[in-house]
Amino acid sequence: GQFVAGLFCFFMALHAAPGAGDHWTLQLAGGDFYSPRMPLILMQDGQEDLDLDAQYDRQSFESPIYYSCRGARWQDGRAWELEMIHAKLYLEDPPPEVGHFTLSHGYNLLFVNRAREEKYFIWRIGGGAVVTHPESTVRGKRFEEDGGLLNQGYYLSGPAGQIAVEKRFYFRERFFAGLEAKASLSWARVPIEDGHAELWNLAVHGLLGVGFDLK
Repeated sequence: GQFVAGLFCFFMALHAAPGAGDHWTLQLAGGDFYSPRMPLILMQDGQEDLDLDAQYDRQSFESPIYYSCRGARWQDGRAWELEMIHAKLYLEDPPPEVGHFTLSHGYNLLFVNRAREEKYFIWRIGGGAVVTHPESTVRGKRFEEDGGLLNQGYYLSGPAGQIAVEKRFYFRERFFAGLEAKASLSWARVPIEDGHAELWNLAVHGLLGVGFDLK
């Protein structure tokens, strides 16, 4: 997660140069999220599927922590944004066949957002993808974590969407704090040893962060 976030923030810093009539912002936020029980299916070659009603622990304040990194180009009260949310999922109370199933170096949500400022709030809707870092042991078979993107254990895993509302509080001309609530829905297919897992995740997020304008 830290590796992906670093690349994302570096990319945004390179491209966040204001143009004539444009208004750019960069933001970094922390927070937490809540997910209800959602379906998780573990499928292994030659074995019966494990169909679970999964509940996850989040551990949002333990390293690597939950965070969001976002860059936006504003014009006439509307913006196109790039955003990454780094979250984690740890399967609680796994069945006897599952030693552990976690996405602890990232259940990363990558979004392209459309945002609009109306009176006191900023509203946004976004679509994008899930990038995961799966770690699991199923039926005694441990999944090796050295494959995927750049052989770093990351996998492009499925689609994601979000809706959000944010309130900003300026304490300098260009610096502000942002308080945001959002809901996300995503589906992911991640590899396990000799098979794969499919899961849905519905989440409600609360974030508090800081940002600055580049004018």
